[in-house]
Amino acid sequence: MLAAKKHAGGTTAGKFELIQVLRFIAALAVVVCHSAFYSKERLDSGTISYNLGANGVPLFFVISGFVMMIAAEKMHNADGAWKLFAIRRIVRIVPLYWFATSVKLFTLLAAAGLVLHAQVDWLYIVKSYFFVPDINVDNEIKPLLAVGWTLLFEMFFYAIFTLALLVRVDAVKFTAPILGALAVASIFKSDTWNVVLAFYADPIVLNFLWGMLAARLMQRGVLIERSVAVLILLFSLCYLFFPRFPEYGNVITYGLASFLSVYCCASLEKAIKFTMPRVLVFLGAASYSIYLFHPLTAPAVPEVFKRLGIIYSVPSVVGSIFVALCAGAFMYRFVESPLTDRLNRYVKQYFNSSTDFKKQMKSFE
Repeated sequence: MLAAKKHAGGTTAGKFELIQVLRFIAALAVVVCHSAFYSKERLDSGTISYNLGANGVPLFFVISGFVMMIAAEKMHNADGAWKLFAIRRIVRIVPLYWFATSVKLFTLLAAAGLVLHAQVDWLYIVKSYFFVPDINVDNEIKPLLAVGWTLLFEMFFYAIFTLALLVRVDAVKFTAPILGALAVASIFKSDTWNVVLAFYADPIVLNFLWGMLAARLMQRGVLIERSVAVLILLFSLCYLFFPRFPEYGNVITYGLASFLSVYCCASLEKAIKFTMPRVLVFLGAASYSIYLFHPLTAPAVPEVFKRLGIIYSVPSVVGSIFVALCAGAFMYRFVESPLTDRLNRYVKQYFNSSTDFKKQMKSFE
């Protein structure tokens, strides 16, 4: 039985280092999954797939729901808070995504032979930049930067969350019916549906809700007892990422395992005072850059191996992972972090120019 206890008071919007480490685990799983795919597609068709790496996505979504609830904990009753929330989300997501998409576009225009699963279609490209779902050359609903399909869901979730802040309705109560309705609608989906509706009608959206519920439990001081949390965390991560034959699970079970992983990590961090290795926290912070740029860097390894006549899948996959992590860490340190910091300073200056808004924001900044 799930052992839980209620602690006096709620939680504060502090930093959860274990959640950062979970971010890195999620990003690493996706990188491993795709690195195996790149080797299989470009170098050795006998490369073993790692399909469970795709479970990094539901874990990312649950973390996103959790973090948004924690970050906006004191915003719900502040005038104009929705504006600050929306702009911060745009600053966090859009510039780096546009940069990565532009790199992919320039590569496609300059050396089309190096880019698979893409073609020049300017309407489709514009939609890709502005998070509008559309069908790509492979008849899949994905943007030009294919991994950006997850960001279409992220931005949709942020829009709903922002609307909840605007109308001052509890975020869980506001988003749950919308996300639930989309999950149910997925049962009746057909090929005749509008592309946008067909894309968002997916039970994967429930992962944002699971993350919000994990945060709500934290805010109410309900934690899982530490020894139970450790066991559940280990089981959940193994279920998400440890290879097994046959593979079993679905979007709901993987979402619940992701929920338990996040909730257990948050419970442990509140119950035990410890410091995670700095390198893991750094890589967790860099997970967005790692995720966005690994499709632009990791495929280079099997391409080089192929041209050198080195048809060995394992070194190719390991090399792709190494290159992806190094490139992502570099982009975070020298592009994402300074760019985001500068843009946030501009945002702060803009809002501080309004005396009334400045007074309102002091309550939760």
